[in-house]
Amino acid sequence: MARLLMLHTGGTLGMQPRHPDRALALQDISPAVLAQVPELAHIAEIETEALFNVDSTDMTPSHWEAIAKRIGERIDDVDGVVITHGTDAMVYTACALSYMLRNLPKPVVLTGSQRPLVDPRSDGRANLVGACDVATRGINEVSIYFNGMLHRGNRAKKSSSFDYSAYSSPNFPPLAQMGASFHPRAAVPVPREGDGAFRVEGGFDDRVVSLNLIPKNGAPVLDRLRGSGLKGVMIESYGMGNIPTREEIVGDAISALCDEGMVVAIASQCTHGEVDLSRYPGGRLAAKAGAVGTGDMTTEAATVKLMYLLGTLGEPERVRVALGRPLAGELTFE
Repeated sequence: MARLLMLHTGGTLGMQPRHPDRALALQDISPAVLAQVPELAHIAEIETEALFNVDSTDMTPSHWEAIAKRIGERIDDVDGVVITHGTDAMVYTACALSYMLRNLPKPVVLTGSQRPLVDPRSDGRANLVGACDVATRGINEVSIYFNGMLHRGNRAKKSSSFDYSAYSSPNFPPLAQMGASFHPRAAVPVPREGDGAFRVEGGFDDRVVSLNLIPKNGAPVLDRLRGSGLKGVMIESYGMGNIPTREEIVGDAISALCDEGMVVAIASQCTHGEVDLSRYPGGRLAAKAGAVGTGDMTTEAATVKLMYLLGTLGEPERVRVALGRPLAGELTFE
């Protein structure tokens, strides 16, 4: 039988019945999961460990680093890792782990639920069973399993707070689908680096802000960031990364931030597609001002990557170059 490590970090899965604002005590989580889903014993030998019990909206880079460190300590002992996690900010953790866990030799699968595990209508049982199943199948990257679909973690988005199919992958095909049988999909593998040896690497700089560009308000908001001590700014702009051009004040504001040593990156408010700053005048103006595009990364993947590169590389010009190159399959690169 395969051996799995299940790490609990919090979320709806462990909430108590009739008290959606209360979670099970940390020491009760692991026994409760195994008791509620006894069929897990037919899939693998599962060792459970509760790292912490926090709502995913309270996750911070220090939590990401703690999870990565624990995986690094235990990866040689098991055949795969399953992480139970709150759904709201699960993709941020998945992105962070994908960047830190270099040359990952085993599957790391995040899952959770839209309803507590103890609820009769919970989706948690099926998600746990599916996540543990796919964690034994040698898909050696960080992924999210939900409602029969396995997505690359740094390509996923939470697209519904209601539907049990909570996640989508707008710019990359699912890694696998679990129905009456298991159907892996052909996908570009995560690139390996150097000698291919596994390592946990890097950290995060949280002095990053993400903001939506809206009509007539871009430059004033960006101007307020001057002198703030921020190291990175992610602008969710229009279409393929366009900013207003009739008056160049948004471009001037971006240029001023870059002159202060900030890395300004351009994402898109569109769910599907890519940022191409060379396509239209608005994008070319942003690039001329010193901004860098994020390709077809999700905003979540791009923002966490910016935090990671700032915390790991530090120097702004190195960060700008590295932002446009894939680390863990988060970006289509030709």
